[in-house]
Amino acid sequence: MTSQSNGDIAAVLDRVIGMPAAIHDDNGENESEFLPSSEFAGSKAGYVFRTARLGTGYYRDAPSTDASSRPETKRIKLDDDDHDDDHQQDVASKPRTVRFDSTKDTAHAIPPRQPSGRELLALAEQQQQQQQQTPRRLLDPRSPKSIRSACAALQKTLSENTVQRARHPDDPREFLSSEVRLHDEIVAFRDLAVHLPSYETLVQSGAVGTLLAASSHENVDVAASVFEVLAELLDPASLEERTPTKDDEDEDASLQQRAYNLGLLAEAFVRGGGLEALSANLGRLDESVREEAEGVEDILTLLEALLDLERAGVLRELPTQSDRESTSIVASICETKLLSWLFRRIETNNDADDNATASAPISPAVIRLHASEVLATILQHEDYSMKQCGTRLASCPEYTSIFDESDEKPRADDAVNQKNNADGANDDKNKVDGMEILLLSVAAYRKSDPQVEVECEFLENVFDALAASLLRADNVADFVEKEGIELMLRCIREKVHSGGGALKVLNFALSGSAPEVSPEKNPESHQPHDPNHIYKRACQVFVHAGGLKLLFPLYMARKSAIPSPAACSEGGSELARKAAGDARSKRAKRAARARKKWLAEAEENAIYIVYALTRHIDEESKYDSYSRLVAKFVEEECVSDFFYGAMDRHCSFHCFSTNHSEEFLCPSLQEKCDRTMELCLKYDEKARIAEYQYFRSDEAEEAEQLGLDVDVAALGAKLRGGGDIFHRLCAILSFACVGSARSHGHVRDRLKLQGSSISGEFDSCARRSKTNLDVILADFLELLHLRSPVIKEGLTEFASLLVAGSQKTQIEHYLSNI
Repeated sequence: MTSQSNGDIAAVLDRVIGMPAAIHDDNGENESEFLPSSEFAGSKAGYVFRTARLGTGYYRDAPSTDASSRPETKRIKLDDDDHDDDHQQDVASKPRTVRFDSTKDTAHAIPPRQPSGRELLALAEQQQQQQQQTPRRLLDPRSPKSIRSACAALQKTLSENTVQRARHPDDPREFLSSEVRLHDEIVAFRDLAVHLPSYETLVQSGAVGTLLAASSHENVDVAASVFEVLAELLDPASLEERTPTKDDEDEDASLQQRAYNLGLLAEAFVRGGGLEALSANLGRLDESVREEAEGVEDILTLLEALLDLERAGVLRELPTQSDRESTSIVASICETKLLSWLFRRIETNNDADDNATASAPISPAVIRLHASEVLATILQHEDYSMKQCGTRLASCPEYTSIFDESDEKPRADDAVNQKNNADGANDDKNKVDGMEILLLSVAAYRKSDPQVEVECEFLENVFDALAASLLRADNVADFVEKEGIELMLRCIREKVHSGGGALKVLNFALSGSAPEVSPEKNPESHQPHDPNHIYKRACQVFVHAGGLKLLFPLYMARKSAIPSPAACSEGGSELARKAAGDARSKRAKRAARARKKWLAEAEENAIYIVYALTRHIDEESKYDSYSRLVAKFVEEECVSDFFYGAMDRHCSFHCFSTNHSEEFLCPSLQEKCDRTMELCLKYDEKARIAEYQYFRSDEAEEAEQLGLDVDVAALGAKLRGGGDIFHRLCAILSFACVGSARSHGHVRDRLKLQGSSISGEFDSCARRSKTNLDVILADFLELLHLRSPVIKEGLTEFASLLVAGSQKTQIEHYLSNI
């Protein structure tokens, strides 16, 4: 340890124990307020040698010191007759210096000198060397006796340290030794992570409660060590499959036992108030200090571990405070103020994070990224989105901690604040607007791309959290009110990286997954609080903000309209662009797959948004939304080169029927309807292939052996493979046909043209072509291979999967009018 580092640590210790800070004179030199000295060593400029509160030494001379005004002091001798023998021995063993005040008949004892930071540092190093010489008692994970003994020792050390701190709050030398020993005993429990069956003994010994009690210790390092140990003990990686050892008689049984032990420890942690301890400690950890920054990371890692364990089915549902119904980890988190802290943490902009400290071993931007990951995981949980636990994001409670010291020093405006709170004027100030924070985080990238990978991942996490929160109708209302739709359209218009996430957010905001409310069952279904009314209003705002102009170029798959991924992302890298045609290396193939996934997600989100508009917009919608949407399917400002360009360049040809011949000419095309039919063919084929592959997989055989319904499982595979999008495309095409007779006639003519072109004479004519006209016609026939029964079958299957409500009624209306 260098002398400079020793000086820094000593300065910190001086600050902790309340030693006077160094004073700088006009020349910039350090001048201490007190210079300890056991005897007079000559006069010093600006100092007075005396014995006072800090002991004997040189004190800074006050500017207004007058010898005549100072009280006269003289030494007195204590009378031995005034004390008993015990007290005389105490006085002899601890000589005290008293000061006599001539104005008062009292004697004041001078307190002992408080140790400086350097002295405490030397004492700690000495004790550490002594402990290193004494070998630490190892904790045997396979010995229940050793575990119980360690738990008892931890409880004893914690109690001893608590008593010593209470007796000597101003003398760290009295409790320093027990505090170091307490830290070492807590860290020793990390050895149990190698043997998960030891968790049962650990829980039965009450060690979890002792660790949680230590998490509220005044020393932040002790509390941080608790979370470090728990994060390692509850690591979900312990559930991963591994090679069986000699102790594992059966791998399956060993995996079940490991899951049971992890669940036992995690449940004991949550039941004992572990989530409240995590929330409270986040408020007192300073990220500019290395140990405390690591403590924040350990807390976030521990939260992720609990969520992963619950997702893996390890955690059973936990009882609530009322013990009447069970709840999940996410529901328990929503009862604390962890969400508020996560929102406050991601609210910090990048500049403040980067400039927070230059010597921090953990970048604040990394902690911000970790906080966004945990927030997205919580909001994506079904208990928040479907069961609607917790409050809406716009009204989260303000974060507070039991370690806050604001109540020790009441502010002057407390009376004014209390009056405003009584009147309800400070309700918004006492809330954390999580929706506003998420939108502001997106707005920072509305015109530019993230520059580094950390920023790119942070933006993706924010989009995931925002999209998941919109599964709740109350959050959608706040999203529309705060002009979230306009912000998302701005990102798409700029064609930057945030445009891809904006499409996903708009998909969730307009589609919705709230329970259907039938107007017959609920007469108030058209009220503002009704989910159907909220999503309908969102679609109207989307059309009014010019969303159709940006949406349909994406629906038509025009490359110039698709947002580009950032260069720091895998899909937007230069390697991904070069490897699009020929990917040879593994890295190039991975980049090419990422870019292909980006384009596929943009297409799928555009389809879902178009379907949401056709579902929620009707003739009664505001801003003339219905007529504007229908007009998009009949406009002909851009006719596909697939027909006009290719056909006009080559020729018009004749198709012969059995009775007469007629000239085959391509009629006028409606681009959106043709694109919808093309997409129907594409996703219907993908869905059928997915269903076929499932029937030929081992998963189907295992399901049949277990007595499960294979047809239902195959239907799920079909929907995941593209059947869900195919159903919505059928509904979009039906909306265009029902809303416009022109579109209906166009689709009908295409289907008739398909039926007349199946004859052999037409095929022979196409084969005789020496140009690429045969390829164009083959693609055209493949596009129009979609027959009327396929559309109706898709709608019928879609209606059979829906519950009774407005959506099912709409699909049945399409079936009766096509």
